Amino acid sequence: MPNRIIKESICTSNEIDALKPEEEILFYRIIVNCDDFGRMDARLPILRAKCFPLRIDSVKDKDIRAWMDSLIKQGLIFTYEADGKMYLQMTTWEKHQQIRAKRSKHPSPDDGMITSEIIGNQVIANVPENPIQSNLESESNPNPTSTQSTLKDRFETFWTAYPKKRSKGAAEKAWAKIKPNEQLTGEILSALERAKTSADWQKDGGQYIPYPATWLNAKGWEDDYTPAPTVPKGWGAIKEFLEDGDDDDES
Repeated sequence: MPNRIIKESICTSNEIDALKPEEEILFYRIIVNCDDFGRMDARLPILRAKCFPLRIDSVKDKDIRAWMDSLIKQGLIFTYEADGKMYLQMTTWEKHQQIRAKRSKHPSPDDGMITSEIIGNQVIANVPENPIQSNLESESNPNPTSTQSTLKDRFETFWTAYPKKRSKGAAEKAWAKIKPNEQLTGEILSALERAKTSADWQKDGGQYIPYPATWLNAKGWEDDYTPAPTVPKGWGAIKEFLEDGDDDDES
């Protein structure tokens, strides 16, 4: 197994910062155990045995499941089923690691179905083409039509998730200009979920949410988003009561 690269940017990563210590430990141990394409057998007993060989009695399958779900939620990995087995893919592997092998030890996400969680329901039937495998095989098996279809499928996933559906044609052009691969699409969707809960996007009923084409052209997924303040439960009723009291005083 080749050595892996861990950059200092992990110290300022919002996704890493959102993890609990145990979840972050699992993330790093997956990095050093997955193959040269950032893939690994994601069956719970396999993950437990490979990532925690000296804690096999204290770390349980349920712990791995919970920690994995957090990594998926933060967009650091996704899981998929192929040949009746669960596998994982690191979402930004190509961006941070050197790829030496010509073939992965595990099936590509192209050959399976992405799942919403480690043992969750299947949610995407047409899995996007994996860019790492495609770059190495493009000369021997070119297929432009498949690539274009995959790009469109990724856009449709983005369009479905975006809260303000305006000027779809302009958004498609912006998407085609960026040509996001599988990893970048994951980053975009993860950032989009953070943006949805931000103070700016929730202000005045979403009035200030940018058009999707504007957000894409501005690389909005690279922005920092301030979470909207949490309104205490029952605050609406209390506020209404106080406002009624002010009206009574005036009369």
